[in-house]
Amino acid sequence: MRKIFSGSRFSILLPDVRAGPLSLFETRSRLITNHNSFSMSHTPTDPTRIFALDPTTKGFGYAILETPFRLVDWGLAHVSGEKESGAVARFEELLDQYRPDIVILEDSAAAGSRRRPRVQKLLEKLRDTVREHGIAVHMIPRLAVIECFSSPDKRATKFSITQNLAETFPELAAKVPQRRKIWQSEDERIATFDALALAVTYAMK
Repeated sequence: MRKIFSGSRFSILLPDVRAGPLSLFETRSRLITNHNSFSMSHTPTDPTRIFALDPTTKGFGYAILETPFRLVDWGLAHVSGEKESGAVARFEELLDQYRPDIVILEDSAAAGSRRRPRVQKLLEKLRDTVREHGIAVHMIPRLAVIECFSSPDKRATKFSITQNLAETFPELAAKVPQRRKIWQSEDERIATFDALALAVTYAMK
């Protein structure tokens, strides 16, 4: 057994077994201890497939998670040509491929969001696209993600969240970029972790 998210407001004990993409993940000995409002008591017996997405300047990062905590797939989708239409088209391809039960996007209209108008418009378009496909969609504020990964004495940062996720899902460890300097642009690989953080925040709700 090993503990994950041990520094945040909740802790989870999982067997020392990890799954790569599309492999099975046993969770029979799962133990969850909560210190805030997050709970998995409502988790269905049948897996719920969550598709979470985080836009980038070149496309978007995404993660597909099946509750509880089975990482099905992840990646970066690069878009050429017109960004909005290209991103929507690629997104629809992934929806058809993975057939999620719910899609999670950032609520760019909520307090704490720093999204530019172009990205806000794209997120709205993606939300509408999900609804057109008859799939449930849930918008999560950035501040809710930070709260989910914060501890009572330490507020989470984007980098600390990335580290937590890489420890929880070792298959992502090689994807963690170096901590960026103030003058550096954000590494696009962070978008995959941002997407997964949205999915985990929803799963722990």
